[in-house]
Amino acid sequence: MGAIVHIGYHKTGTTWFQDSFYPRVRNRRYLPRVTARAAFLASGALHFDPAEARRTLGDAADDIILCEENLSGGLHNGGLAGNLSKDVADRIARTLPDAEIVIFVRDPLSAVVSAWLQYVKGGGTFGLRRYLFGRERLSPVAPERDEPPGFCLGHFGYIRLIAHYDALFGPERVHVFRYEHFRADPRGFAAAYAARLGLDIDLAQIDWRARNASLSRPLLRMARAMNLFTRRAVADKSWLIHIPGWYRLSRRLLRRANASGWFGRPLTTDDLIDSVLRHRLRAYYAPDEAMLAVRLRWQDEADRSGTVLRWRQRHGDDDRSPQTPAHCR
Repeated sequence: MGAIVHIGYHKTGTTWFQDSFYPRVRNRRYLPRVTARAAFLASGALHFDPAEARRTLGDAADDIILCEENLSGGLHNGGLAGNLSKDVADRIARTLPDAEIVIFVRDPLSAVVSAWLQYVKGGGTFGLRRYLFGRERLSPVAPERDEPPGFCLGHFGYIRLIAHYDALFGPERVHVFRYEHFRADPRGFAAAYAARLGLDIDLAQIDWRARNASLSRPLLRMARAMNLFTRRAVADKSWLIHIPGWYRLSRRLLRRANASGWFGRPLTTDDLIDSVLRHRLRAYYAPDEAMLAVRLRWQDEADRSGTVLRWRQRHGDDDRSPQTPAHCR
């Protein structure tokens, strides 16, 4: 087995894997995010050198684990309309041709809402619809369409990037998991996941606490109001006045308030997305989700170890006969 490269997606538990899981694997070297970013994201598309990337990763690269969600593309710019996401896949293939690729996916509506909440935590002030569709208000030739890029719904149509990785590495070396299965049973999933990838880890030593807790409704409103007093850190926002140091202080206050439990329960996807928008997004993602379900079912049938089968066929997974990934594209 070659290097293990966990590319994300965003909002699928990568922070937990980076902080709590991979550093405790005993039979592989986990390299920090900064190394993964230096190897695969620092160079421009026309300047990337796989030999230099291998030097950055160090000796015995087949023994490493990398986990960096931005390898799947930036959260708020859709991987630059998928161009960066696709190019990074090519970079990984040129540098680590024998790698095992790990991709976690999430229900796209939940992912969209989680991305917007991250936008607010990062300093955003606009509502969900403006975050998703703000570019539609611009002229087709407006310079703002190109600089800077904005949120892209297609980023969470996962099957297209999965198919590209399948073509580069072979589908048997591209391991796709649903975040919902991990979240439903973290310990059981982690045991099966470690067995599938041959990872030696003592699960009794793992910190199972959740990361990046969602905000309650009062704190969400408070966060958007606080963000009017800082111009950082997201691109599309408004502000009244910039107070130096306010962003960091306001994040600290919000985290403490959220941890206190005094401001109500964390918001869910259903709390934040109305029925009209839900129907629009479900229709948009339906074709990709159908192909993804077939891809996952094919993976289940191809997996002879039986270590992950019990997490499959939930949440409306496709029940048609399994096909090869080539039929899913």
